[in-house]
Amino acid sequence: MRIAEINNINPAMRINHKGGISSLNTLNPIAHYMDRYVNKAAKVTTNRVEPISPKLFGKVNIIHLDNNASAWDINPAESDEYIFFLHGMTQNVSNNQHLYTEIAEKNKGVFAVEYRGYGENKTENVSEDKLKKDVVSAYNYLTDKKGIKPENITVIGHSMGGALATDFASKNHDIKSLILVAPLCKMSYLGEKFIKSKTIGPGIPNLVQNLTEKIKFLKTLMDLRFNSINKMKKNKVPTYILQSKNDMVTTYHGTRQLIKTARRQGILKNFVYFRSGGHRIDSEKIKIISEILDIIYQK
Repeated sequence: MRIAEINNINPAMRINHKGGISSLNTLNPIAHYMDRYVNKAAKVTTNRVEPISPKLFGKVNIIHLDNNASAWDINPAESDEYIFFLHGMTQNVSNNQHLYTEIAEKNKGVFAVEYRGYGENKTENVSEDKLKKDVVSAYNYLTDKKGIKPENITVIGHSMGGALATDFASKNHDIKSLILVAPLCKMSYLGEKFIKSKTIGPGIPNLVQNLTEKIKFLKTLMDLRFNSINKMKKNKVPTYILQSKNDMVTTYHGTRQLIKTARRQGILKNFVYFRSGGHRIDSEKIKIISEILDIIYQK
């Protein structure tokens, strides 16, 4: 599978960070289920820390950021071109080392963010707003302290990290590009099995879910959380989107809406569809990400 560019965009140069979810979300009947799930997911990741792989051993520099967040800085080639990586809700920074290795072998730097409360970081309650602040803190370190130019930075976000990446790109138009892998588009586009599950998802009862679906105001409140589609309307960064049809967490239907929004914005470079692979970043997705990076950096 080869990648072809759709169009060329010269992103505007502007940084404007404004954090915060509408205070109306306190009335959202689904909000407490999602808040509980986000915090449960963060705590679970503390037991899923993987050792540094042999290919990356001695190449990972752990950076401690504000708010008890951190990042893995991997740049053996001492490149001034960086991939800024944001992982998903049930992962930690150690869980995508095959992707980091592929990027490092292209002589590009990797700056992978570890949110507060995740992995080996200090346990604390997390929220969408806090996660967004951790992303900004990591980016400021990369640009201010390491001196990496925004136009040399590509942001990759997976799942929840895709929502955070889209939000970030909507406010930072001078980054080079945006790659979204199985992105969380908005709450009402999450897979039904995932939504209802108490083991792999938030376990939202049918009664609450049905009530929210029937009352437009409640559904609007629900979709304030991690709404990539609304944020894509403000995005000016060239964007690539990857999605598997058999993904049970973030749905193909939701991603199609995100693609339409990016296309209307004139920033969609390509969408890659996978018949299998599920929600994870597997070898096939890494292969396509590698091809996309070759296009972005004109190898």
